[in-house]
Amino acid sequence: MAVDEIELAEQNRIARQVLQQNIPWNAEVWQGLLDRYYGTGLPHASLLLGNEGTGKRPLAYQLAKLLLCKSADKKTSKINACCDQCRSCQLMDAGSHPDYFVCDQEAKGKQIKVDTVRQLNDFLSKTPQISACQVVQIYPVEAMNLNASNALLKTLEEPSGETYLLLMAERLGSVLPTIRSRTQRINFHPPVAEQALVWLTEQMPNTSQEDLAQALRQCGGGPLKAQSWLRDGLLSQDATYITLMQGWLGGSQQLQDTSKGLAKYDLLDTINWWTGLSLDIMKLAMGAEIQQLSHPQQAEWLQQLAATVSRLKLLTLQHKLQEVAGRLAAGQGNYNASLLIESMLLDWQQSFSS
Repeated sequence: MAVDEIELAEQNRIARQVLQQNIPWNAEVWQGLLDRYYGTGLPHASLLLGNEGTGKRPLAYQLAKLLLCKSADKKTSKINACCDQCRSCQLMDAGSHPDYFVCDQEAKGKQIKVDTVRQLNDFLSKTPQISACQVVQIYPVEAMNLNASNALLKTLEEPSGETYLLLMAERLGSVLPTIRSRTQRINFHPPVAEQALVWLTEQMPNTSQEDLAQALRQCGGGPLKAQSWLRDGLLSQDATYITLMQGWLGGSQQLQDTSKGLAKYDLLDTINWWTGLSLDIMKLAMGAEIQQLSHPQQAEWLQQLAATVSRLKLLTLQHKLQEVAGRLAAGQGNYNASLLIESMLLDWQQSFSS
């Protein structure tokens, strides 16, 4: 087996492990779905909405597995989980269930194109091969381009047979109104900080509490995002960001050197990090407590920035960052990374000039 194939197989194994994790803070959402399934029935199309890392994908996977499960007494006993024994459950665990279709981005920052949705529609035009229904997962809905979204509308309006579509999104405003109106929304929220830290500690027992808490702050309280953030080595990347921005805003580092250092990283990661930095500065400028910051350990530096910032210019920069982040997340940002980074660095500099 080639090295690339081995790496891909390992990535798929980790991805399946993530999907199969227990997410305790979503227990109430799960129970509500079960009550509907065994009562009036689940909607044909659901929109799972919540911040990244709150557990939408694991819950969608577990729901799909339950819907497809072939346990003989599933409906009569109203079990709250799949049997894990039948052929359907085994195929789900192996990632090869013929009645389960995942409509996903080819890679981070790429659009979901119309050809993929056409494959989805073709899949639903056929009868189930093993289970009593078919289940489709689409993530993230925001990444579908206009043609792909329009191709999905007919399926949402006129479902074929017993099918369930589980759409997932993080930015409701980026989802077409025509799709929002044809789905029933299920909201996801991050757990309280204490519960998030306990869960993350169980998943990553060899990581210090300080690093776990920092990851949660950086990831908006989303434990699964924090777990991925740490696994991907973004803790050290965070420290590099701080060093580069301190040098740039402090006047000790040139534009080209700063831009070159930042360009080594994923553009969306950089934009999101900048957004967090701008929020920290704005919070301090408005009198927030240090404990409310994403980087409380950098409080002295952030207070210096807050004392000299132009709130209006920083607010303008925040809007620009949010717009770029939204376009990148939806696969719509065809940016020249180096030019964008240099432009943003100059905007940062201007935010602290009189």
